[in-house]
Amino acid sequence: MELISILSKVVQESITTKKILLEYPESTIVKLIEKFSQETEDTEEEIRKTILDFERFKQAFNNEDKDIFKHSYTKVKSLVNDRINKQKSKKNLEDLVQDYLNTWRDQYDVDLQLTKQNIKKFFEIKTNLPKLKQFKQDVTSYNPFELRELVEKYFSNFDNDGSNELINKIAEKFIKELPEEDPITTIIPRVRRFVRFFDNIPLNTKLSSFMNFEEFEHVVDGNTPMEESEYDVPEVDTSDVDIPYEDDDVLIFAPDQKHKCINIRKKHAPERKWCTSWEGSGNYYYNYRLNQNLTLYYIINKNLPTSDLNYASVVLVDKYGDMRLADGSNSGRYAGGTRIPWSEIVEKIPVLDGKKDYLEAKPYSPEEEKKLKRLKSYDLTTTDPMAELGGEEEVELWLELRSPNLSKTKNGDQIFANLPEEIQKKYIGLGNELSAAMVRVLSPSAMSYYISKKKEKLLQKNLKELQENDMEIILSKEMKPYYKALKEKFSEELRNVFSVEEYLSISYPDSVAGKYIRLFGLENIFELLPEDINFFQLENKSNEPVIFDIPESIGRFTQIGTLVFENCINKLPESFGKLKNLHFLNLTNNSELTELPSSIVNLTCLDFISIMGTPINPESLPEEMKEYVTIDGEFWNVHFPEEMKTHCIPDI
Repeated sequence: MELISILSKVVQESITTKKILLEYPESTIVKLIEKFSQETEDTEEEIRKTILDFERFKQAFNNEDKDIFKHSYTKVKSLVNDRINKQKSKKNLEDLVQDYLNTWRDQYDVDLQLTKQNIKKFFEIKTNLPKLKQFKQDVTSYNPFELRELVEKYFSNFDNDGSNELINKIAEKFIKELPEEDPITTIIPRVRRFVRFFDNIPLNTKLSSFMNFEEFEHVVDGNTPMEESEYDVPEVDTSDVDIPYEDDDVLIFAPDQKHKCINIRKKHAPERKWCTSWEGSGNYYYNYRLNQNLTLYYIINKNLPTSDLNYASVVLVDKYGDMRLADGSNSGRYAGGTRIPWSEIVEKIPVLDGKKDYLEAKPYSPEEEKKLKRLKSYDLTTTDPMAELGGEEEVELWLELRSPNLSKTKNGDQIFANLPEEIQKKYIGLGNELSAAMVRVLSPSAMSYYISKKKEKLLQKNLKELQENDMEIILSKEMKPYYKALKEKFSEELRNVFSVEEYLSISYPDSVAGKYIRLFGLENIFELLPEDINFFQLENKSNEPVIFDIPESIGRFTQIGTLVFENCINKLPESFGKLKNLHFLNLTNNSELTELPSSIVNLTCLDFISIMGTPINPESLPEEMKEYVTIDGEFWNVHFPEEMKTHCIPDI
């Protein structure tokens, strides 16, 4: 009994202190550490912990995985991380989802499936980018609107080269794991598909940071569609690009056209973010070449890995021979905008030593100068820039060099509508604002691009600040994820205004309340109005015929004395008869309103009705009311007996 007691005490102490009794002797652990040290840069302490964790989880592994001696260190670490991740996932996607719902469902209409997806995305971001500034560690600290915005930043927004910070980080992990693999054909396309089609990935799949590439490959290939252009990258042709110098250490390209810059990047440095080699609307080659008269040289340092900042760089030479440098970071001093001495460039990229003469300034030719001057001063004479200027490249040049403000140009809306989609994006990318008419003709892709430029400022605006183009954006389907949050924000803004208003006059669509109606409908306005409102006027001042459905909830405003609907309705609901203190009814210019509800007979406080410009037939009045109405053209005087008005509050 004493022995049992002692053993029980030992076991209990082991559990309490979370110690694990291992099968491996220390000599075996030392040998494993020696073996694994040859395969990883992890410290000895990290390797030891991985070995101990493997033993701790061993019974949960498949039989073929239980022998640590058969595995590489990468496999051992993957098995351990997989198990740790499964333990965390149970909390993240079950208990944590419940915690999240408990935190926010009283304030928001929280969708369960969407919440699960967004929480899973949150942990993908958290584990791959743990050092993000201002990153809240607790997912419940984000309300549904904030959480959606966070995950969309990394799962919906991509640079012009199809990547973003999350994609680059995941790709970097697998490139390090497989240094001999071609990242362009094998790794990068799969990482892009993983992020772009993340909603296709089963929720119980472990996080990418805990997968080895073999597992990752199976997950991506089994759950995401292949992109048609995915394997076109290796076939990029740069044979038309001039090469002023090449040896065993360095390759220098001298591109003289935009597409050549793009192809160099795609073939040799696909993860670089130089704006002269982006595809689509974000490319600024023409600005650098023609507007700033710079000569561009792309430098490939053959001695460095592709991940090195100095593996691929761009040297920009002005017409005086002064140089700028854009390295892999494309930021700060090395973002292509600062003059850099040649000595500093050589110190940073030693393979360029002695090769300055190959990076000569080549100011634009007389033909280019002629084109430059023509496009800088050219004013369109038609609304079809493609036909007038001679093609897409000419139009793109014109936009960059002329910088036309089409929103303030005669026929600018039509000119914009006639631009190809990518050129419309180019116009947006140059920082131009769009008119409401321009917004209406945007394709879904161009709309998403415009929203990416406008969203942050738009979400901070109040109703008074909204312009017509802002409202067109908010009403687009691409803004649907933010619609509810904006409605709550603007509703609170109006509620504060209405709480101190007894007399409310709404001019549609320009007033604050008119903007709200355009975005969210009239019914929501009636929900925000205080019940004791005395005066309400809604007037459509737009050039378009607008018909509003007056909700049944209008009947709750029993103290209202004056009601004006001008040029905005075609019928009134039966609940209208509950406005028993109504004295004055103005229905001017409602061209589709032909009758009044029968319940109007209950409005015994009514003194006057104006139907000017409204085709209501007096014969449509209830028989029991006709004797109390005197018709004076488009003005009707109503004379209910005084004994029927004893409840009336005098109109002010």
